[in-house]
Amino acid sequence: MLPKALLVCIFDLLLVRGAYGWNHVARDQFESITAENEVSLVAFVAPWTEPSKALEPEWLSATARSQNSLISIDCTIEEKLCKEHEIISYPTIRLFKKQGEQRRYRGPRKASSILEFMSRAPLPPVSILDKSNITSFKSSDEAVFIAYIPDKDGHLKSIFTSLAKRHSDRFTFGIATDPKLAKMQNVQFPSVVCHRSEDGEQEVFSGEAGLDALQNFIETAAAPTIGEFTRRNELKYMKARKSIVYYFTSSDEDRSAYIASVKPLAKTYKEYLNFVTVDIVELGHMLPALGLAPDSEAALAVYNPMYGQAFPFNEDEITPKAVENFVMDIAQGKIQPLGVQTPPVEGHTEL
Repeated sequence: MLPKALLVCIFDLLLVRGAYGWNHVARDQFESITAENEVSLVAFVAPWTEPSKALEPEWLSATARSQNSLISIDCTIEEKLCKEHEIISYPTIRLFKKQGEQRRYRGPRKASSILEFMSRAPLPPVSILDKSNITSFKSSDEAVFIAYIPDKDGHLKSIFTSLAKRHSDRFTFGIATDPKLAKMQNVQFPSVVCHRSEDGEQEVFSGEAGLDALQNFIETAAAPTIGEFTRRNELKYMKARKSIVYYFTSSDEDRSAYIASVKPLAKTYKEYLNFVTVDIVELGHMLPALGLAPDSEAALAVYNPMYGQAFPFNEDEITPKAVENFVMDIAQGKIQPLGVQTPPVEGHTEL
């Protein structure tokens, strides 16, 4: 039999693990919570999977800081419940509204992004703005779209509202119909403005407001200088007809430092390159295909999706200058893609 002191120690460790680990709910609790709260965010997980393990600390951090309901379901225990909600991959995150509406969460699995999403969840798809609330509204999210349009312009209002409903899980939308308010904000009337809190800049759309044109504006204007590459936005980057500069890391601190140092470079070459960060825990399987070591802690590669060409970065230190030299060498044909050993061709441009 184990000594009493050791038993107490083990028991304390289990208590700590319970306090700081997943705190899953059963079906009856899930049904009660989602029925009683205006909005509830639910993570359906399989605790043994690496992506679920990676989500755990982010989810717990978000749960501790959110005033809304965030709960989790262990699909290895509640198999029937997860099957009813058509959960086929882990983790899957869904928003449940009191009136029965469900919505997929498509953002990064980071506490900050989850909290931003939950701050948007109770809002209407489009908020009505006036001089009393427009200043605070402009900085209420990472990307805020405001349509300055005449009240009688039903066509533009209809298009803007339909797109707002489509993208309200990612961005915040508002309408201002007072031309004096547009003048106070120094914007053209009518127009649609995207306010980005990341860099304090704004993008303005003042062309003909067709659905496709406004949809494209929303996607491009809200895009961060250096985004996070995920399974959910992979197709967008692959179809953008730009080479992708991947930076792989599992550390939030390292990711933030990289973004801060490389952002000026990303702005300079944004017409030709998409700079992205990649979570090694979630997408580490990509490393070997890009010629990078599978056990890398931080790694960089350039990928040309139009030709399927990968260029692994093999220098010891990843600095802005080294990255710029790397992409310029690729553009000038001084570096060959992975698996190609032929001499450089005059005038060769891989990017």
